[in-house]
Amino acid sequence: MSDVKSALSVLLLCFLLASCGEKKSVKAEEAVETEKTIQERAEADDIDAEAQYELGARYVNGQGVPESYAEAVKWWRKAAEQGHALAQSALGDMYCIGEGVPESYAEAVKWYRKAAEQGDAVGQYNLGAMYSLGAGVQKDMAQATKWIRKAAEQGHLDAKEWLKKNAKEKGE
Repeated sequence: MSDVKSALSVLLLCFLLASCGEKKSVKAEEAVETEKTIQERAEADDIDAEAQYELGARYVNGQGVPESYAEAVKWWRKAAEQGHALAQSALGDMYCIGEGVPESYAEAVKWYRKAAEQGDAVGQYNLGAMYSLGAGVQKDMAQATKWIRKAAEQGHLDAKEWLKKNAKEKGE
């Protein structure tokens, strides 16, 4: 009797493992379908800024597509030019670090400003940081504090930390 229970246990275990494998392959198929859908939407009519932003992020991470900063920049630029704040911020990052495009702090500031003016906390923080460093703009601590405070008010942790540190340095 115990041999039968052992055999049933093994069969049940095999069934469960096989079922898990099926679920994983279905999820993998869904992921491939999602990749195709995002790419199709991004390429379809050049107006789906969200799909273009997502496709750019996938190129940076090599998620379902070959890793390519140049391709990421291409898709983020399309989305950014349509006013997509996250793409504008991401494009600013690429200019700031010189990945996929030549390094240009002035261009980084341009894109960070566009995102910041739309209320994007990352763009606000990064624009403030550029003012703080005098990178791509004239150093201006009042402007730095203004933009970083806006980001902190939205919960941006680095912005909150910057404000605390800056207050301590000023003795506030």
